[in-house]
Amino acid sequence: MPQRDAATPSAGADAVPRSFRRESRLFLWIALLLILFVNFVTLLFFRNAVAWGELVTERRAGEVLRRLTLPAESGAPGEAIERALLEPDVVFVGIYDARGHRVQSSGHGFDAPAILPGGRPPAGRAAFEWKLQPPLLLGRLAAGERVYLLALDPGPGASLRRFAALMTILVPLASAALVVLAGLYLRSLLAPFDRMLRTAGVAPGASGAVGDEREFLIARFESTIAALSEKERELQRLARLEKERADDLETAARTLARSLPTGLLSIDPQGTVVELNEAGREILALSREARGERFESLLAEIPELESLVSRVLTDRQTLERREALWVRNGEERVLGVTATAAMGADGRFLGVLALFTDLSDVRRLEARVALARHLADLGEVSAGAAHEFRNAAAAIDGYADLALRHPERAPEHLKAIRREAQEMSRVTSDFLLFARPEQFAPEAVASDGIVAAAVREIQSAFPEVSVETRGQFPEVKGSAVLLRRALVNLLRNAVQATPAARRAEPGAIGVEGRVEGPELALSVEDRGPGVDAAHREKIFMPFYSTKSDGAGFGLAIVGRIADLHGGTVEVDARPGGGSRFILRVPAASSGAPARAGAPSEGSPRTT
Repeated sequence: MPQRDAATPSAGADAVPRSFRRESRLFLWIALLLILFVNFVTLLFFRNAVAWGELVTERRAGEVLRRLTLPAESGAPGEAIERALLEPDVVFVGIYDARGHRVQSSGHGFDAPAILPGGRPPAGRAAFEWKLQPPLLLGRLAAGERVYLLALDPGPGASLRRFAALMTILVPLASAALVVLAGLYLRSLLAPFDRMLRTAGVAPGASGAVGDEREFLIARFESTIAALSEKERELQRLARLEKERADDLETAARTLARSLPTGLLSIDPQGTVVELNEAGREILALSREARGERFESLLAEIPELESLVSRVLTDRQTLERREALWVRNGEERVLGVTATAAMGADGRFLGVLALFTDLSDVRRLEARVALARHLADLGEVSAGAAHEFRNAAAAIDGYADLALRHPERAPEHLKAIRREAQEMSRVTSDFLLFARPEQFAPEAVASDGIVAAAVREIQSAFPEVSVETRGQFPEVKGSAVLLRRALVNLLRNAVQATPAARRAEPGAIGVEGRVEGPELALSVEDRGPGVDAAHREKIFMPFYSTKSDGAGFGLAIVGRIADLHGGTVEVDARPGGGSRFILRVPAASSGAPARAGAPSEGSPRTT
C-alpha cells in the first residue's frame, strides 16, 4: 500500500469546509480597511484644521494691513505703523515706494527687507507668503503708489502646517506598508494552520459530519491523544515486562559472576568499584566486600593492575592479554588481565570491566618446560660444539705434525693453526652466548643507532657492499649489544648469500624498519638465491647450515637473541628475488617485557 506524503492534503482534510480560513482573512482585511479609513479621515480633518488656521491667520494679517493703509491719505503713516506694532503678533512693518524700495519700516527685533519681497501685488488685493526660517506670514497690500509689508508671527500654526505636509506623505506610505505587512502576517498566521490540516488526515474513530477546520482539528487531536494514551499503557506494560526480564538477567549475571573461576572487577566511570566477584576476592586475598571503594585503594598493592585499569578508564580502550606482576609475602605472582571499556547502546561510557586470573602456576610450569627444552638444546649444541672442536683439534694436530716434518713451511702451518684456533674461539663464544647468554637489564635503546653501528661494521668487513636503510626506527626495549650482534649476523648472512657481482647494486642489501602495533619489525633483505621453504624452519637451529663452509651458529644466535627480547625472527621470499629476514622486537612504549637472561625454574616466561 503506497504511503501518503505528509505534505499532501488528505482526503479528510480536503473534504472539510474551509470557513475558518475565509473568516480569518475576511476579518483581518475588514479590520485593516477600517484602520486605513480612520487614518485617512483623521488626516483629512487635520489638514482641514490646519488650512482653517492658515485662513484665520491670513485674515488677521489682512485686517492689520487695511488699517495701515487708512492713514495713507492723511499723510501720517508713522502713527499707523506704531499702532500696528502694538499688536502682539506683529513682527515688523515696512512701507515701499512704486519701485519696491523701502521707504519706512519698524519692528520688534526684525527689520523689513530693503527690497520688497515677492513684487507688487494687485491693487486692492492682499498677497500672502509663508516663510519657514524664521516662521513668518508676510502680507503685502498696495495703496496708491506705496506698498505695505506686514510680518505676522503665526505661532503654532507654522509648526502644524509643516507637520500636515509631512503627514500627507507618511500616512499613505505607512498605509501601504501596513497592507503589505498584513498580507505577510496573514500568510504566516495561516501557514501553520494549513500545515496542521494537511498532516492531520481523518481522525481515527471520528464519526459524523465535521463542521469546519476547528472541529476537524479538535476531533483529530482528541483521537490522537486517545491513541497515545493507549500506546502509553502498552509501553508501560512492555516496560514492566522488560524490567522483569532485566531483573532476571541481573540475577543470572550475578549468579554467573559468583560461579566464574576468573576474577571479575566492574568499575563505574567515576572509578568506584561496582562489583568484585568471589573468585576475584580469592585471587586478591580480600575478605571484605569491595563494592563502593575507589579502585586505586583496592589495587594499591598491585600497581601494574591499577595502572592497566586506570589506562582503560582514561583512554576508554580495551587492553587484552596483559600481565601484571604482584609481589605478595615475598612471592612473585603473575596476573593475566583483560580490561574492557564498557559502552552502552547509545554510545555512553559505562565503566571498565576487568577479567583477571592467577597465572603464577602456569608460568612456573612454563619455566620448567623451558628449562627442559633449554637443556635439550644444550645437549644438541654441546654435541655440535664437540664435533667442531674435534675437527678443529684434528686440523691443529695435522698442521703441527706438518710443521715438524717440514720446518721450511712452518710459518704457513702456524697460520693455519692460528686460523683453526680462532675458529674454535668463535665457536666457543657462540656456544656460551647460546648456552648462558649475558645478563642484561632491558632498557629503552635507540634502534637507529643500533642499525647504524651494524651497517658500519658490515661495510668495514665488506668494503664493496652498499647497505640501504629506510623506514622507521623508534626506541626498543632490550640490550643494544645483543641486538647489534643479531643485526650484524643477519647482514653478514645477507652479504654472503648475495653474489659478489650484485653486492654493489643499489638496494641489493637493505635494512627496513616498520612499526607493527607494539613491535618494531627490522627487515634485512638480500639478492641471493633465497631460502627453500623446506629449510626455513631449520636454518635457525644450531649447526644447521646450507653453506659448505658454514658452522650453522649465526642464525641460531639471532633466534636466541630474539627469544631473549620476547620477539621472533622469520624468513620469507623477497619480491624480485632473494630473501627477507624479519626480526621483531617489542617497542619501548609497548610494555611487553623482555627476558633478561636464560629462564630458570620459578621465573615467569612471557608468551
